[in-house]
Amino acid sequence: MGTFLASLNHKQLTALTELFNGQRVFQPEVDTNTVAALFMCRLKEPLVVCNARTLCYIFHILSEERLITPIWQAVAAKNKCFVSLKGKPINRNTLSSAKYCVVTSGSPFRTYLIKDYIGILKNTK
Repeated sequence: MGTFLASLNHKQLTALTELFNGQRVFQPEVDTNTVAALFMCRLKEPLVVCNARTLCYIFHILSEERLITPIWQAVAAKNKCFVSLKGKPINRNTLSSAKYCVVTSGSPFRTYLIKDYIGILKNTK
């Protein structure tokens, strides 16, 4: 349970960086090196999450597509990958609740956009 078990290449990391920044998931925006460090659980400090639901949906789809481990919430919590805008650590329960809300809420256009983006990302291996 040490990492997300992601084996993403440079093109995929670049695409995910664009997706995270385009969806305004983190503050400040992230670069490819930071995204690589995130998936290897080697962040120097936790990422500040602006939109937990979008973050969780992206990770949910990555997991569905088998690009990361299905226990990503536990991995993120254990490695203290994320904090809220107020600086509070985002735990597994918070990630689970945010994922549940976005997955069951009926998919707005943004959700389809993310799913299509991840589908394209999967094919860049």
